[in-house]
Amino acid sequence: MPLYTYVVSYRGASHVAQGSHSNFKGFISTWCSNIPSGALPDLTPSLHKELVSKAYQGDFMAVPNKVHVWRKSIEVGGNECLVVAVQTER
Repeated sequence: MPLYTYVVSYRGASHVAQGSHSNFKGFISTWCSNIPSGALPDLTPSLHKELVSKAYQGDFMAVPNKVHVWRKSIEVGGNECLVVAVQTER
């Protein structure tokens, strides 16, 4: 299975997670559910709960002119939470 690297950015902070999956979609436990406390300082427990509830909404879109890179934007607490998925290994 490919290795995917997920970069989650929220209000100027970023968290990086990796996981081997059959595809980059649908594995929110890798990039969302298991964000360590303090990794994204402005993502309070209630905002994290909001992110988890919205994680499956919307689609990842291919990043133009890049190979095996997708992005998704989720509004959390009135701010953008950006998730970038990169296939880093075959």
